[in-house]
Amino acid sequence: MARAAGADGTDTIIATPHFRDMELEGQTFAQVRELTGTLNAALQSDSVRRNSPPVRIFTGMTYRLDTALPDIVTSESVITLNRTRFVIVEPPFNRCPPYVEDVLGRILTQRLVPVLAHPERNSGFQRQPGRLGDLVEEGVLVQIAAGSITGEHGPAARRAAEVFLRRGIAHVVASEMHSITAPRGPELSPALSLVSDWVGESAAYDLFETNPEMIIEGRSPQRERAIGNIEPRRFLRMPDLSANALLSERRRRNITRQWRTFRRRLTRA
Repeated sequence: MARAAGADGTDTIIATPHFRDMELEGQTFAQVRELTGTLNAALQSDSVRRNSPPVRIFTGMTYRLDTALPDIVTSESVITLNRTRFVIVEPPFNRCPPYVEDVLGRILTQRLVPVLAHPERNSGFQRQPGRLGDLVEEGVLVQIAAGSITGEHGPAARRAAEVFLRRGIAHVVASEMHSITAPRGPELSPALSLVSDWVGESAAYDLFETNPEMIIEGRSPQRERAIGNIEPRRFLRMPDLSANALLSERRRRNITRQWRTFRRRLTRA
């Protein structure tokens, strides 16, 4: 997989095994670090032998989005992306549970930044993109799967991926590779070509290159700008509460919460 990724132009991979799988198999992060070092040495040797650019592997972890997650990531053993404050969180595919906002909000209060993996494959976010937009406003990052963009995860995921990218509520496109072949193979170039058509080459470069590099370095990427006229009711804006010093902090939070509820209802309509 690393060779195929390198041949396609990728030079950096963050390996993110699933936390639950490692837990069930009794594996530890110390073993992951050891294996990563072994793999990087082998890749370096292989690149010299083949006279090809080397591919580097960094460590990470994928955590399932459930109510236990905030307690899991409070421990010192939480595995972030390249030891930064960014952590991959995977939502379920078949629904968007009511506790999503609470769980991700609690993680944000722990000074960690959730990177929501493939929300375009989640049926709830497909139906309610505004709900994902609200999470992005709160500070959650969004990672789109390359296989969704190319249609290998079905038409619904492809449509949602395009909507999220055009609306500017996505930050990163990743291979999310699990094998050498599609739908979750190492190649990114087919998805890059499509995204360039959708949002332009500059924005596509940010999604595939600039923003992932910033995350690896521990810096927060900027949300991509909205492209095209697909945001419904764009004339609606959140009331400006910052200038009204007479409002209590509790009242400000209540108004903000009411506004978000109102926007969700409009999006569902």
